[in-house]
Amino acid sequence: VRAAYQACILIANQRPQQSINALSKEILTFKCDVEAGLSIQSSSSFPSSYHVILDKGRYPVYLLVQNVIEKTKSRELVPVLVKIVEIMLFCIDVEQFKTRTLSELIPSLTKNPLIDYCQAPQQVAVGSVEGLVHVFDIRSAKCTPLHCHSAPTSAVTFSSNGRALVTFSDGEGKVSIWQSSTGLLSLMSPGPLKLSRTVEALPPLKSGSRNAIFKWEAPKLVSLYTGDGVKKSFGL
Repeated sequence: VRAAYQACILIANQRPQQSINALSKEILTFKCDVEAGLSIQSSSSFPSSYHVILDKGRYPVYLLVQNVIEKTKSRELVPVLVKIVEIMLFCIDVEQFKTRTLSELIPSLTKNPLIDYCQAPQQVAVGSVEGLVHVFDIRSAKCTPLHCHSAPTSAVTFSSNGRALVTFSDGEGKVSIWQSSTGLLSLMSPGPLKLSRTVEALPPLKSGSRNAIFKWEAPKLVSLYTGDGVKKSFGL
C-alpha cells in the first residue's frame, strides 16, 4: 500500500489534471462498489493504486490531493477544480463541518475566488470553466449545477445566511444573482437557489483575468473588486 501511495504522489505531482480526473473516476467506481457490497478483491482482479488506497481509508487521499493543490499553480487546477472539491468532500467526515469551517478543513482551497463556503446551510459553491457553478450540499452529499454564465466563471460568493449566491464572469462581463425562496418554510432551511437577475457589470474580456473578488459590504450589498482598482456594487 505504501508503494502504491508513493507512486500516486509522484504521478500526481507530474500530471495533476490527469491524476485528479483519474482519482475522481476511481472514487465514483469505489462508491458504486461499496453501494453494491463489493470488496476490493471481488470488484476487480487487478485493482488500481487509487482503489487500493481508497480501500484502506480516505485520509491518504485527502493528503494526496492536498499535496497536489500546494505544489501546482492554481490556474492549472481550474479545469479540475470542481472534481478537487468533490474528492475532498468525499474524504472529510461530514460531522467535522458542524464545528469547523472549510478554511480550517481545506485551507489551500479557500483563498480561491472560484470557491466559497457558507456555514449556515453547509454548502460549497465552485465555479467552473464551463460557466457553471456547482453547489455542493454537504449534509445531503448532493451537487446542483447552476447555469450562471456563457463564459468561464471568475468569482463566486454566498451571502452570510446562504440565501443568495452571486457570481461573475470576466469573459461575459456579467454578474449573476441567485436567491432562495423567502417563504415561511424557508425560515428553517433555504430553498433551492433560483436566478434573480443578471447584471451587466464590466466590458467582457476576450482573454486574461481581472483577478476579481467579491466582498460583502452589508447583508444585502455586495461589491466586486478587480485587480486594477475597479469597484462595482450590487444590491439584493
